[in-house]
Amino acid sequence: MPRALRSVRLHGGQGDVIMAIHGLQALRELGQKILADNAVVYTRSIAAPVARLLLPDVAVKSLEDSKHAPHPRYAVVPRTSWSTVLRNWFYSDWYVNFPERRLLASYGYPRPDIMRRAQLWLTDLKLGPSTRWRRETPAYYGLKIWAPLAERFGLTDTDLMRGLYRAHHTLSERLRAASAARTDIPAIAFFPSGKAFQYLPADFIKDLLARAGVTPDDYACWFASNDRWMEEYQRAGLNCRVSATDAELLAILASARVTLTCDSYVSHLAQLAARHHIELHSHDLPQHTVHPAAPSVVIYEPQDCCPCWYALRETNPTCLAGRAACGVFAMERYRHAAVAALRRTLAGA
Repeated sequence: MPRALRSVRLHGGQGDVIMAIHGLQALRELGQKILADNAVVYTRSIAAPVARLLLPDVAVKSLEDSKHAPHPRYAVVPRTSWSTVLRNWFYSDWYVNFPERRLLASYGYPRPDIMRRAQLWLTDLKLGPSTRWRRETPAYYGLKIWAPLAERFGLTDTDLMRGLYRAHHTLSERLRAASAARTDIPAIAFFPSGKAFQYLPADFIKDLLARAGVTPDDYACWFASNDRWMEEYQRAGLNCRVSATDAELLAILASARVTLTCDSYVSHLAQLAARHHIELHSHDLPQHTVHPAAPSVVIYEPQDCCPCWYALRETNPTCLAGRAACGVFAMERYRHAAVAALRRTLAGA
């Protein structure tokens, strides 16, 4: 039986952090002593406040403070290296690159050279269920992050999935308890801006509003205070507002009748706290990032380039397939499904 973890280091995006917390809570729901009494969860400073709400009984600190974190560590890393391979084989630590095989199967991801293939093979041999990445089954990242440790505790992936359902209930209650409803929030809340090309284009939102018969007073598009893309939506004539803090973001989720998101950080919070959530999914598979217990309505149409490798808009004029936004938002079938979902949700909300 492995020793209880004294450090958990969550690298990666903010959405990855929320999914990792789901999996960690799932193991705890299953009655496992995963964390030592003095354990610390280290995460990106921007995600730390929400992490503290979701794990109120665990110390949460910024990744910048994790340089000399005590062992054993469980680290979600963005890249496999010889250092992480050696640590997995010869130390009590765990260094898990959970999306690696998904990336190998992603459109536009660079093919690894022989040295990198050796690193991946040795890591999979130690931590993975198979060394053949083409056999990878799509699964929620919150499960994939913790599956190696769950196995060492005598648990199966099926056990972990059961724990994820319990964890969703627990984390939803905690987040909703921290969400104060407001009366100045329009009925429909869009969170359209993602750093990559899965963002909701302004013309898509305008078309969706027109087809669904939504009036200007009934919706708002919400942005972070430093979002450089908000001007694009303002120029298109859309109602735009700023949610400057986590408290404001949670208040919007608690107050809006319907919340619509792209597959980004806010989606993971909306899956927990929104009154009604429509996820306008695009560049990844829903099985990877939509929690299996979430009551969200997911709009998705597969493309040949999905899942794609995450490319930032700040440094790339188009996605790897040559589009200014994910191609699903130009598909008539996708738009029709989004309109129908919004109408149904408004009617039942």
